[in-house]
Parts: sequence; structure tokens; C-alpha cells
Amino acid sequence: MTKDEFARAFSLAEKKLYIAAFSVTANAEDAKDAVADAAAYAWEHLGELRDEQKFDPWLLRITYSQAKMIRRKSRRYENIDDLADEFSYEADTSEIEFFDILVRAKLSLEERRILTLYFLYGYTIPQIAEMTGKKQNYVKTKYYRALKKISGLKGLK
Repeated sequence: MTKDEFARAFSLAEKKLYIAAFSVTANAEDAKDAVADAAAYAWEHLGELRDEQKFDPWLLRITYSQAKMIRRKSRRYENIDDLADEFSYEADTSEIEFFDILVRAKLSLEERRILTLYFLYGYTIPQIAEMTGKKQNYVKTKYYRALKKISGLKGLK
């Protein structure tokens, strides 16, 4: 993969990477930092990518790792109610509504991550299990528990 191909592929994925990082950090600036760190790390380790078809999932795993490191370092746990307010990275209405639902349902980090991968990225349960290194039944259980929490929300359309 050339530098231009990398830049083009990263540019196409950048918004989704930000969403993924934000679902972990719950902070706009930290999410931007995680995406920038992921870009630098991915470029440095591009030779480790065996299959260019798996660039997006590989980049997503790197972004999640960077976001988790930033969250651990910063220890700035914002009020969960501020999560939707901070989400402002050129998000369209459906994405803002999605994060509003995640906030109102008080989902765990793992549940938010699974739902983000499933609904915003379109990955299947088996793909999410492979990407996260969790067993498929674990992912499926977390997915359905999160949906149950969401279905219990009042005022949900």
C-alpha cells in the first residue's frame, strides 16, 4: 500500500474511526487524539498488515486500542449525560440520535462498542467476535442485553 493509498483509505474511514474512539473515550478531544495516534501507529506498522482487504478492521482495532490507552491515561470520566452533547464531529442526525440512545440506556463500554460496530459499521456478530477477540456467544449476549436495555427506554420511537 502506497502513501497515497493509505491516506485515501484512512480518509474514507476517519469519521467512523472517530465514532469508535468516541464510544470509548466519551470525550471529543481524546477521540481526535486516538484517531491521530492510530493513524501514526498504522502507518509505522503497515508492513504487518497481511491482507489489504482487512485494512478497515485492522485500523479499527488500532483505534480502539489507542482510545483505551488514552482513556486509562486521562482518567477524565465525564458525566455520561454529556456524551451526546460532546459528539459533534460532523455527525449526521441519525448518529447523534444513536449516541443519545446509548447514553440514555446507560450501556457499558463493551455494550456501546458492540452496538457501534454492529449498527454504524455494519459488522456481523461473528466479525465483531473476531475483531474483539471475544467468543461469539459472549458478543451475542452483550448485544442482546444492550438491546433489552434500549427497548426499556421511555420515549423511544
